[in-house]
Amino acid sequence: MIEPREQPSPKSPARRRWARARAALLVALAVLSSAGCGSRDVEPDDGHRLDVGANGRIEFAVESTEPIKRGFNTFHVRLTWTDSRDPAQRMKLRCYASMTGMGHGSVHEGTEIEPGLYEVADVPFGMGGLWDVQCRALTSSLIDEAAFEFDVH
Repeated sequence: MIEPREQPSPKSPARRRWARARAALLVALAVLSSAGCGSRDVEPDDGHRLDVGANGRIEFAVESTEPIKRGFNTFHVRLTWTDSRDPAQRMKLRCYASMTGMGHGSVHEGTEIEPGLYEVADVPFGMGGLWDVQCRALTSSLIDEAAFEFDVH
Protein backbone atom coordinates (compact mmCIF):
# COMPACT_ATOMS: atom_id res chain seq x y z
CA MET A 1 0.00 0.00 0.00
CA ILE A 2 1.18 3.52 -0.79
CA GLU A 3 1.28 5.95 2.11
CA PRO A 4 -0.37 9.39 1.53
CA ARG A 5 1.97 12.35 1.30
CA GLU A 6 2.01 14.92 4.04
CA GLN A 7 2.67 17.73 1.56
CA PRO A 8 1.03 18.29 -1.77
CA SER A 9 2.90 17.42 -4.92
CA PRO A 10 5.03 20.25 -6.38
CA LYS A 11 2.74 20.14 -9.37
CA SER A 12 -0.47 20.51 -7.35
CA PRO A 13 -2.49 23.76 -7.77
CA ALA A 14 -2.14 24.66 -4.07
CA ARG A 15 1.65 24.31 -4.18
CA ARG A 16 1.92 26.43 -7.35
CA ARG A 17 -0.28 29.18 -5.85
CA TRP A 18 1.90 29.26 -2.74
CA ALA A 19 5.09 29.47 -4.85
CA ARG A 20 3.65 32.37 -6.89
CA ALA A 21 2.49 34.18 -3.76
CA ARG A 22 5.89 33.75 -2.15
CA ALA A 23 7.65 35.04 -5.31
CA ALA A 24 5.30 38.07 -5.45
CA LEU A 25 5.97 38.79 -1.79
CA LEU A 26 9.74 38.66 -2.33
CA VAL A 27 9.47 41.02 -5.32
CA ALA A 28 7.33 43.44 -3.29
CA LEU A 29 9.80 43.38 -0.40
CA ALA A 30 12.71 44.03 -2.76
CA VAL A 31 10.93 47.02 -4.30
CA LEU A 32 9.93 48.45 -0.92
CA SER A 33 13.38 48.01 0.59
CA SER A 34 14.99 49.90 -2.28
CA ALA A 35 12.45 52.71 -1.87
CA GLY A 36 12.94 52.83 1.89
CA CYS A 37 9.31 52.04 2.71
CA GLY A 38 8.34 55.64 2.20
CA SER A 39 11.21 57.16 4.16
CA ARG A 40 13.46 59.59 2.38
CA ASP A 41 17.04 58.43 2.18
CA VAL A 42 18.62 61.79 1.42
CA GLU A 43 21.60 63.75 2.59
CA PRO A 44 21.01 66.06 5.57
CA ASP A 45 19.94 69.60 4.70
CA ASP A 46 23.08 71.79 4.72
CA GLY A 47 21.06 74.80 5.89
CA HIS A 48 22.25 77.28 3.23
CA ARG A 49 19.57 79.63 1.89
CA LEU A 50 19.60 82.96 0.04
CA ASP A 51 16.68 85.27 -0.73
CA VAL A 52 15.79 88.92 -1.07
CA GLY A 53 13.28 90.19 1.46
CA ALA A 54 9.64 90.79 0.60
CA ASN A 55 10.22 94.57 0.35
CA GLY A 56 13.31 94.10 -1.83
CA ARG A 57 15.61 96.15 0.40
CA ILE A 58 17.64 93.47 2.19
CA GLU A 59 19.24 90.23 1.02
CA PHE A 60 19.08 87.42 3.60
CA ALA A 61 21.84 84.79 3.41
CA VAL A 62 21.15 82.06 5.97
CA GLU A 63 23.75 79.45 6.81
CA SER A 64 23.48 76.75 9.44
CA THR A 65 26.65 76.19 11.45
CA GLU A 66 26.21 72.43 10.88
CA PRO A 67 23.77 70.27 8.87
CA ILE A 68 20.16 70.68 9.94
CA LYS A 69 19.12 68.14 12.56
CA ARG A 70 16.49 67.38 15.17
CA GLY A 71 17.27 69.33 18.27
CA PHE A 72 18.95 72.72 18.58
CA ASN A 73 20.39 74.44 15.49
CA THR A 74 22.41 77.65 15.17
CA PHE A 75 22.24 79.90 12.12
CA HIS A 76 24.37 82.75 10.81
CA VAL A 77 22.33 85.29 8.87
CA ARG A 78 24.15 87.81 6.69
CA LEU A 79 22.07 90.89 5.93
CA THR A 80 23.12 92.98 2.92
CA TRP A 81 21.51 96.09 1.43
CA THR A 82 20.37 95.16 -2.07
CA ASP A 83 21.07 98.60 -3.57
CA SER A 84 24.59 99.23 -2.22
CA ARG A 85 25.68 95.65 -1.32
CA ASP A 86 26.87 97.03 2.04
CA PRO A 87 26.31 95.06 5.25
CA ALA A 88 23.03 95.92 6.98
CA GLN A 89 24.34 96.80 10.43
CA ARG A 90 22.69 97.43 13.78
CA MET A 91 19.46 95.75 12.74
CA LYS A 92 17.15 93.94 15.09
CA LEU A 93 16.89 90.42 13.65
CA ARG A 94 14.04 88.22 14.83
CA CYS A 95 13.47 84.68 13.53
CA TYR A 96 10.26 82.69 13.88
CA ALA A 97 10.63 78.92 13.51
CA SER A 98 7.45 76.91 13.08
CA MET A 99 6.12 73.60 11.93
CA THR A 100 2.79 74.99 10.83
CA GLY A 101 0.98 71.69 10.40
CA MET A 102 1.77 70.66 13.98
CA GLY A 103 1.48 73.96 15.86
CA HIS A 104 5.12 73.92 17.02
CA GLY A 105 6.95 77.23 17.00
CA SER A 106 9.48 79.49 18.68
CA VAL A 107 10.88 83.03 18.41
CA HIS A 108 14.60 83.86 18.46
CA GLU A 109 16.59 87.10 18.50
CA GLY A 110 19.75 87.43 16.44
CA THR A 111 22.95 88.90 17.83
CA GLU A 112 25.27 90.89 15.55
CA ILE A 113 28.66 89.17 15.72
CA GLU A 114 30.33 91.28 13.01
CA PRO A 115 29.02 94.05 10.72
CA GLY A 116 25.99 92.62 8.93
CA LEU A 117 26.43 89.08 10.29
CA TYR A 118 23.99 87.89 12.94
CA GLU A 119 23.88 84.68 14.94
CA VAL A 120 20.57 83.05 15.82
CA ALA A 121 21.32 80.34 18.37
CA ASP A 122 19.46 77.34 19.75
CA VAL A 123 16.58 77.14 17.25
CA PRO A 124 14.79 73.92 18.25
CA PHE A 125 13.51 71.56 15.57
CA GLY A 126 11.74 69.11 17.84
CA MET A 127 10.73 66.58 15.22
CA GLY A 128 11.45 65.55 11.65
CA GLY A 129 9.60 67.19 8.79
CA LEU A 130 9.36 70.58 7.10
CA TRP A 131 10.03 73.64 9.24
CA ASP A 132 9.47 77.25 8.19
CA VAL A 133 11.83 79.93 9.45
CA GLN A 134 10.84 83.56 8.89
CA CYS A 135 13.62 86.09 9.39
CA ARG A 136 12.56 89.68 9.99
CA ALA A 137 15.03 92.60 9.96
CA LEU A 138 13.84 95.67 11.85
CA THR A 139 15.00 99.24 12.33
CA SER A 140 13.05 102.30 13.33
CA SER A 141 12.12 102.98 9.70
CA LEU A 142 12.40 99.64 7.87
CA ILE A 143 10.96 96.19 8.06
CA ASP A 144 11.95 93.49 5.60
CA GLU A 145 11.56 89.75 5.89
CA ALA A 146 12.24 86.49 4.11
CA ALA A 147 10.98 82.97 4.72
CA PHE A 148 12.96 79.74 4.39
CA GLU A 149 12.03 76.08 4.58
CA PHE A 150 14.21 73.40 6.16
CA ASP A 151 13.77 69.64 5.86
CA VAL A 152 14.63 68.06 9.20
CA HIS A 153 15.47 64.34 9.35
